[in-house]
Amino acid sequence: MLLLFERPRFRDQICRGGASEAKAKAAARAIADYEKRFGGIEREATTFRSGFERQLTEFRSGVERKFLEFRSDMDRQFAESRVYVDKHFAESRSYAEKEFTDIRGTLKLHNWMMGTSIALLTAIFLKMFY
Repeated sequence: MLLLFERPRFRDQICRGGASEAKAKAAARAIADYEKRFGGIEREATTFRSGFERQLTEFRSGVERKFLEFRSDMDRQFAESRVYVDKHFAESRSYAEKEFTDIRGTLKLHNWMMGTSIALLTAIFLKMFY
């Protein structure tokens, strides 16, 4: 602790200024008491600050840990939902492919039927007029 006033020197200066020895001792004692009191306040402030910094560090690490847990949980849930969506998309796509394959087959059959009908009608018309 740093003393602002050196008591013997301060007391001597007060005595030179015209104060009595008793008053100089009382003033030096009062200043020493204030220095002691301020030193105690300074220690308490330092203790409070170190405790506060420790609690703040613990709080920050707790928040960071919770954030990392939350982030990993969100990543896991996103991956699960991605797998779910991909699975259902693949199922829908295979169903659509099957349906389109059926439709293509039906259209080919209709094309053959139409071609055969046109050929028969052409043959009938040609036989009628020639």
